[in-house]
Order: sequence, then C-alpha cells, then structure tokens
Amino acid sequence: MQKDKKILLITDTVADANGVSRFIQDMARCAYEYKVPFKVLSATSKTYCELNPNICILKPLLRFRMPFYKELDVAFPPYLKMTKEFKKFNPDIVHISTPGLVGFFGLCLAIWYKKPIVGTYHTNFPMYIYENTKSNFARGTTGFFIGLFYKKFSALITRSKEYIPNISKDISFKEEKIHVLKPGTDIKKFNSSYKDSNSWKQYDIPVNVKKFLYVGRITCEKNLDLLFSYWKEFYDKSELKNSYLVLVGEGDLESKKEELKDFNIRFLGHKRGEELYTLYASSDFFVFPSITDTLGQVVLEALACGTPAIVTTIGGPNSILKATNNEVGFVLESNDKDAWIKIFNEIEQDSIDLKQLHINIKKHIKNYSIESSFENFIEINYQVLDM
Repeated sequence: MQKDKKILLITDTVADANGVSRFIQDMARCAYEYKVPFKVLSATSKTYCELNPNICILKPLLRFRMPFYKELDVAFPPYLKMTKEFKKFNPDIVHISTPGLVGFFGLCLAIWYKKPIVGTYHTNFPMYIYENTKSNFARGTTGFFIGLFYKKFSALITRSKEYIPNISKDISFKEEKIHVLKPGTDIKKFNSSYKDSNSWKQYDIPVNVKKFLYVGRITCEKNLDLLFSYWKEFYDKSELKNSYLVLVGEGDLESKKEELKDFNIRFLGHKRGEELYTLYASSDFFVFPSITDTLGQVVLEALACGTPAIVTTIGGPNSILKATNNEVGFVLESNDKDAWIKIFNEIEQDSIDLKQLHINIKKHIKNYSIESSFENFIEINYQVLDM
C-alpha cells in the first residue's frame, strides 16, 4: 500500500453514537496500525470516541442541536486552532466527510491552500429532509445547497453502488466522479463470540423468546413509525406472543416507550462496547426499515455478529444482502405490510432455517473486513492525486 501521501479527514461527526462515527474511528485506527499518514480533524463536545493519536478533536466555539436531527450537534469550530492544525499537518489531499460547519470550514481551507478535495456521501440529506417534512420543495432546496457544497470536490465516495444515481440526481454531481467504497466493519470486534442468551435477563426480556433488534437513531426518518405499525398488527394477530422488538439508540420516538410496551416493544437507550456486541450477537434477527441510509453500517455490524438481517429495497443496506444473493437475510418493500408481517410470523413460528442463515453469514462476512475497506479508501483518495 502506498503510504507517502498525507490525507486529512475533516468531519462534523466522529464521536457520535452512530455508524458513521464508528466507521471514521475504524479508518483512523487502521491508518495508525498501517502507519499511513492520515489524520482526523473535528470539533465536538461528544465523547463516544476511541481516541488514537491521529484523531484531533477541538472544542467548538458554540454548538446547538441540528434541526430535524437532534441527536447531532451543529458545531462552530475554533477557526484559528483548526487552521493551525491544518497547516501543521499540511495534507496532500483533504477528505471531507460531512457537509456541516466543520466540513464547510475544512472546504474553505482546502480551497485557500489549493488542496484536492474528496468527500464521502454518508447521508442522503435531501431524502432525510423529505422524510421529516414530507415537502418536495424542502428536499429540492436541500439538494441544491448540498450540490453547491460539493461543487469543488474532485470526487465523491458512496458506500453502495445503488446510491450513485441518487447522488447524481439529488445534488447534480457527475456519475463518473463517484466511487463506490468497499463495505467493511471491524469483524474482530463485532463477532458471534459475544452471544449470551442469559444477557437478556438484565433488560427484563425473557430468554426463550424471539428477539428482533434495531440499532440506530430512534427517529421518524429511520422509518420506525412504519415498523411500529407493522409490528403492532403482527403482535395482535400472533397466537404465541413470543417475540420482542428491541430498540437500541436515542431519539424523539423514545417518547412512545410506554404506549408500545404492551406490544413487547422495548427501548434500551444508547449502548456501546461489549454490551452492544452482545446485543447484536444474542438477537435472532436484525431489523432495519430505513430508506435514507447510503449503507447502514449497523447492518454490517449485526451480520458480523452472526445475526441475519431484514432491510428494505430502498437505500444502501439492501446492497449488502444482494451481494450475498439474499442468503443472509431478507429484502422487503418498505410499504409491503403483509410481507413484513409474514416474515415476523415465520420467524416466531420457527419456519425460517436460522441454522442455515448462520452458516451463510459465517461464509460471507469474511469479505467485509474493515481492513479491506480501508485499503480501498486510501486507494480512491490517492487516485485523485494521480488525476
């Protein structure tokens, strides 16, 4: 691997409780282990971060909650300190991971110092805004301004091939300048060895029931309201009442905790480290109804822990299952209520061959190491320097 060119990754999110932050932390860790000159620069007051020497987090001058996205902060970075760190590292290429204020100031620095710019399109913000407002005007306006943000970029990285047409259409970015990054997660950290059926007792969830797990923001743009409606109908019709829907994460929809309790829906809040790995590995199925994710890092994390997944046909997560010929889970139309209820019923009644799914997952997950994803990430960035 070529190691002589310095990459500075500038991001608004590196210490949040989400898959994007964990992915960036993984990139930093791999770079440190491979001795690649790579640095992450951010400004945040969040603390969900495993720090390496190549991660620099500055204290923001001011921060407030992002509208429609309260789990993320809008942080005003300390411009002088950020400029000092930028000049000190003197990157050959600037990689901007988020179109927030930190990312915007990083873009200004890159332009001022005439550095080539690459970015990762982690979140489909136009669709995200639409899901929260149901306004095509808001979606179009968001796409227009994000398109302006990315106008000076030499290349964009997407986490799944399915999103190339969306990026091109929503923000008017040329398809030939969009690269697909090989998906990956830390399969040494997320693995099936953490499976512990007795771990459910601490959450007052019976051991001998089917557990359907969701991990992510507990917010409406993740399509959770639709999932709740499907689950309630499934539960009402179920003869066994032998399944639980377990949600890990934080967000506005936690306010529904009490009204959904009677449908065997449980909210566990934020989890991290070994407790999170154990939840992944000890669940029967992972459920991810989102249609706004460009990949869905949590889906990879669940599979790495040996847990099959149910995802929608829209967005990046289905690309993971398609790559394995759907041998590690199910891809369903998000609005096909009958299909979702049918799958829930079949799993509850043991009509699904879980043993075969586990065998398939073990075979396929080896192709999704974070190391191979990191090597691909570096390769794409260096390609821009050779243009």
